[in-house]
Parts: sequence; C-alpha cells; structure tokens
Amino acid sequence: MSTSNFVLACDEFRYLRGRGYPDKATLKLVADRHRLGRIERNCLFRGIIAAPLARDRRSRIVGSDALAGSALGIDWYNVLITLESYLGGHAVFLCDDGMIRDSAAVHGSYRASALTPRAVSEIAAILKTAAPSRVDAYVDAPIAWSARMAEDARGALAAACARTDVVLVHSADYPLKKYDGIVASSDSTIMDHAGRIVDLAAMVLWTVFGFSPPPVEQLFP
Repeated sequence: MSTSNFVLACDEFRYLRGRGYPDKATLKLVADRHRLGRIERNCLFRGIIAAPLARDRRSRIVGSDALAGSALGIDWYNVLITLESYLGGHAVFLCDDGMIRDSAAVHGSYRASALTPRAVSEIAAILKTAAPSRVDAYVDAPIAWSARMAEDARGALAAACARTDVVLVHSADYPLKKYDGIVASSDSTIMDHAGRIVDLAAMVLWTVFGFSPPPVEQLFP
C-alpha cells in the first residue's frame, strides 16, 4: 500500500467533490491515480466532504454541555462501531464536517466481539454524566444478533438515564432524520436532516482515553 501521495489525494478529491463531480467515479479516479489501498480509499471517501456541505454540518454540531436536559437520539451501531474500531486499533480520524469516523467500514457485516461490552459500558457512563432528559437508541435489525444487542443496550442505558427507549428498526435513518432532539450519528444521510448533532463517539474517546483523532490528511504521512 502506497501512502506517500495521500495528502495530495485528499486535496484533489476535496476539490473535485466541491465542484459536484460524481463521488464514486471521482474516488476511483483519484485513488487509482495515487495507487491508494483499500483502507486509504475508505478514509478518503469518508473523511473528505465538499466545503459547503461540511460547513453546514459543522454549524449544527453541539458540544457535550448541550445534552443536559435534552432528548438524545442515538444511531446505535454507528457510535458503537466507531468506538470498537478505536479499541481494536483501527484508524479513527476527524473528517471535514467536524465528525469522527473510522476506517473499518463494517456496518452491514458487523458482529459483536470481546470489545463490545467495554464500548457499550463507556457509552452508558458518558451519558450518565451528560444527563440528557431522555435517550432513544435505534438499533438496525438487519444486522446479525441485533435483538441481543438491543437487550444489552437497554440494560446499560437504563442505568444511565431514567427515560430510555431502545428500539429495533429496519434502519436508524428513518426515525433519526425526523428526531425531535439532538442526534448522535456520523451517518451523512442522518446528519443532513438533523437540527442538532453531537459526536458521542468523540466524547467518549476524549473523556475516557484522552484521544483526539487526527484530521484525515494526517493519517498516512
């Protein structure tokens, strides 16, 4: 895997994305030109956002202090997978739109692991401190063993917030795009509909581990 041209690839992909070129075709063009590997391509695609869209998303991101007394809707697997990626040693990075994402891109093929209980526990602990008025967690049912995941999440979150609802849904996108409260998700479709967004995974990483993810350009020096 060649990484020497990754910064240049980021600049080129950002430029072309900002001018409306098709995302997937542009990714292939830039990544092939710079001979990027699979992980680099994932990071490039997930981390580089057209400037106007990135500014709009950043304008709606709120800090942890905004959670106190507010309703919080969580894209459960989205947050959980980012934390597990960090715990598993995968790259976690800051994207142009102000959110952190991971290099794994495993959402549809996700399986719980030995890292899962720690990640679930840390989410619950941070929410207990943040003190939202209620927590609604949406768990994607098509992912294997999601009923068990919902049960585990329900138990952990109940100890963190008195008003908690954990719901199995076909896709977390649908309820969260119209959620009346703060939304915790780095999913682009959800973010582009949410009024207020919080980076719950980033809160955990900074508070628990003192980790501040690097900008995507700095992943492969």
